[in-house]
Amino acid sequence: MAMELFVIMALEKLPNTDELNVLASDHTIPIVYHSNTELRQHTGYLPAVLSKKKSGVEIYTTPYKEVSSYFPSFDNAKYKEPIVVTFRWGGDFQEMTVALSTAYLLTEGYDATTFEPQGGSFLSADDLKKSALSLLNNPM
Repeated sequence: MAMELFVIMALEKLPNTDELNVLASDHTIPIVYHSNTELRQHTGYLPAVLSKKKSGVEIYTTPYKEVSSYFPSFDNAKYKEPIVVTFRWGGDFQEMTVALSTAYLLTEGYDATTFEPQGGSFLSADDLKKSALSLLNNPM
């Protein structure tokens, strides 16, 4: 069963992977993304190395207006040209950790908002970091 995580943010703030690598290092998240990938243009599997193990996650970027029905009570007014970055993975916990770590970095570093559709809840940067670190410290 595929799992998803949605990150809502301003298009102009969407970083490339080099910027994410700097942010990950600054926040001591042990992830390194494939160099020089523009997330605005990337669709599909995004390779990464997580705690020295090859991994990655599927990533898709969509204009907010195309998927706004997923977030009926969300006010996107704070975002100029809002987009939704979708992370998708199967049952692989490494991929889930990449998704949570990346969502954390976008939320913490780029004023994004993360929505977890399985539970129907918005997650704070602190929630995301705790979940990612828990998986990193207790690999399945």
